[in-house]
Amino acid sequence: MIARWVIGLPLVIVLGFGGINLAQHQLDAMRTRTFDDELLYLPNEQLLTHFTGGMSSVVASFLWLQCIQYTAETFREDRKLEWLAHMGRTITRLDPHFVDVYRYGGIFLASLEADDDASIDLMRSGMRHNPREWGLPYEIAMVYLINRRDHPESARLGVQYIHMAMATGNAPAFLQSAAEGFHLKHDLPDLERAMWEDALETAEDDLMRDIARRKLKELDIRELCRELTAVVQAYAKHAGGVPRSLETLVAEGMLAGIPETPLEGEFVIDEEGEVHHTVILDDLLERRLNRISTSIARFREEHERPPENLDELLDSGTVSHIPRHPYPGRNWEYDSSAGEVKG
Repeated sequence: MIARWVIGLPLVIVLGFGGINLAQHQLDAMRTRTFDDELLYLPNEQLLTHFTGGMSSVVASFLWLQCIQYTAETFREDRKLEWLAHMGRTITRLDPHFVDVYRYGGIFLASLEADDDASIDLMRSGMRHNPREWGLPYEIAMVYLINRRDHPESARLGVQYIHMAMATGNAPAFLQSAAEGFHLKHDLPDLERAMWEDALETAEDDLMRDIARRKLKELDIRELCRELTAVVQAYAKHAGGVPRSLETLVAEGMLAGIPETPLEGEFVIDEEGEVHHTVILDDLLERRLNRISTSIARFREEHERPPENLDELLDSGTVSHIPRHPYPGRNWEYDSSAGEVKG
């Protein structure tokens, strides 16, 4: 992925970061030094550029390696990637043509941090500087079609970005084949699986492959949920009501047993007879909480106060809709005094 090294890299790094460390010595002396602090407590890209002596792309490559290390460690320790968006912006401003940062940074933000807005913003910025790169509009399309499938405009925007990816003339065969049979009403499991299988096969770093493996496991779980939903609805049609749990179907002989899943969690049935899995629901919960919290922050910035309730986000035009709670029978808990929402 990153083959942009030159012989003078160590000298550039020493000179560049020597200047930065000198400029920030007093501030750093007051901080408790952690891996996150040392890696991400950075000045803006203008100061970085000043100290790199015209070799910004080299420093950008170094920072990207550090960013991957930070992301991998944070992912495996199950912590929040608080600085990932900041690092992506800094690196791409140093080198606007560093396509991997836009694409994989966007994937990390959407897949690991559940920050769809930051992911889309980063990749849109990459499209402006790299209009011939099919992967950037394609990844944005996936955010809309998969991560934001509950949004009323997701299908239209997803198709729009798929067309942009195809228009580059560089899209791979799997996307061309999928696009030929694409319809807005499809759930897109085949297209999503093709995306992650391609990432698993072609990604050059372990972290991207780890993400692809997990996403493929999630797809397997979603397929199981679809199959179980069909059994639940067959039972409901016969019995006149939705079963409370899958154990009922086992007792009735409609299932041999509760299926094992590749990720820990359990199946739940909603009142309409659709089967869900807590791994998928937890991912949706984090994404939707992030989106609502971002909308609250935007409202607070504009009105200098938090909204009195979530409906005020709608009434003010801050959002077009409030995403429903993914868990059956649960609602958002909103604290108007703090402007915080919980699941």
